[in-house]
Amino acid sequence: MLAGLLALAYLMGAIPFSVLVGKRLSGVDVRATGSGNPGTMNTLRSAGLLSGVLVALLDGGKAALAVGIGRWLLGPEAGALAGCAAVVGHCFSPYLAGSAHASLQGGWKTVLRRTGGKGLASGIGMLLVVAWPVAIFAVAVYGLTKLVLRSDATWPSVIGVLIAAPAMWLWTNNFTIGVSALVVAVVVTVKHLPDMRQGFSVEAKG
Repeated sequence: MLAGLLALAYLMGAIPFSVLVGKRLSGVDVRATGSGNPGTMNTLRSAGLLSGVLVALLDGGKAALAVGIGRWLLGPEAGALAGCAAVVGHCFSPYLAGSAHASLQGGWKTVLRRTGGKGLASGIGMLLVVAWPVAIFAVAVYGLTKLVLRSDATWPSVIGVLIAAPAMWLWTNNFTIGVSALVVAVVVTVKHLPDMRQGFSVEAKG
């Protein structure tokens, strides 16, 4: 039953709301504008505030729902695993595999950007239901890091999500839930690699 739950959560998380909402509300394909990333931030920049906020809520909601279903069916640990599967689905969506394949000539950075969102909204949605204090802590770390570094969202996002993994283990003292948070942290970091590399290139040229 757990395998079926995780498969369902993955497919739920993989629903590309940014593409659907961007086309429906604004007539914009977010994969063809801005960074090409089908996530909340690119939707905000390319399709406007309304579309961006709606996508953030939907992306966070699908991961939160996955946690809720898993918890209801099999308990807290299954809920955390289901939320993790939903975030992975969001970041690596089979529904976007075709467009990602068409972008192979753009290199690994293009493929990473177009296979799904970066997992921030869905990750926060998962954390809020699994352990809301950890989610608040991660957001606070993000805000403080952004203020101190005075950078874009890339490094604050990575630092915030990496901090959330040990914080989750300390808060819950549960190995399975801690591993779920760690997997989410790794996936979100991987999805930010193109922007991290771009930032290093800019600094090197500077």
